[in-house]
Amino acid sequence: MKTIQLFILITVVALFAGCATVTPPELINARLAYKHASAGPAAELTPAELHKAYKALVLAEQAFLNDPDSYKTRDLAYVAQRKSQLAGALGTMAADKASQAKASADFEKKQTELVEQGKQALSDSEKRAADALVATAADKANAEKQTAKAAADMAAEKAAQELKDSERRTADAMAELAKLAAVKEEARGLVVTLSGSILFRSSESTLLSSAQTKLDQVTKALLAVRARNLIVEGHTDSQGSESYNQGLSQRRADAVRDYLVHGGYKADRIQSHGLGEGRPIADNANAEGRANNRRVEIIIERDMHTSSQ
Repeated sequence: MKTIQLFILITVVALFAGCATVTPPELINARLAYKHASAGPAAELTPAELHKAYKALVLAEQAFLNDPDSYKTRDLAYVAQRKSQLAGALGTMAADKASQAKASADFEKKQTELVEQGKQALSDSEKRAADALVATAADKANAEKQTAKAAADMAAEKAAQELKDSERRTADAMAELAKLAAVKEEARGLVVTLSGSILFRSSESTLLSSAQTKLDQVTKALLAVRARNLIVEGHTDSQGSESYNQGLSQRRADAVRDYLVHGGYKADRIQSHGLGEGRPIADNANAEGRANNRRVEIIIERDMHTSSQ
């Protein structure tokens, strides 16, 4: 029934999203993960966990319906996928436990049959030895069942805690970035804008000591998010020649990139580009506008993978 309801919701989402909107891969993977979990033993053995996955996927589908390209849609889809995977894993473990219980019961039944056969031919002392053997086998089977249950419970608890910790770290990191700089979501990803005046002296590309403190905080927040590719862009106002501004913006972008790498962010995940005066966001005719144009932007690209790296 839940699968039918979800299919109806996905159909409604598709109708409202329109042909021009591309479903993000995170949402596609979340749907597939839920479908796989629903088709497995989780539907019968761990329905409560499967229901949690269903509710998480419904939230992701609703977010996609409201804002298909939003960062929130992709994160909710990622959470839904993880919950579906968790429900499927717990269902599989429950099925394994049931299979082990049946095997243990069959073993005990077979042992009982052997004992009954032995009673006809064995002496009293041999019968007591056979009874002791059965008791030992039963104790061993019970110990194995308890060990398997403890391992399954520990694995489920660890998976749930990892999911919870990942969600909390991402939310905390985004909130911290919003406190440190101007943050907005664009088609290319999440854009963190740092004013050039707090990073560099006029016409220089060496980071100020106060800028290093702020970049330490920015680096810490970025490292708390699932690893993603970054693009560091340097911008200038229109004062000076175009070629000078191009070189200055590149040196400033390189300085910020190098600082992030020094702080622990993987070098192969960060690019730096100097864009000179070519992309103003304010009027260069006045001082305030020029100050806004002198900036460094860190673009957190959209995550096209479903697993942390």
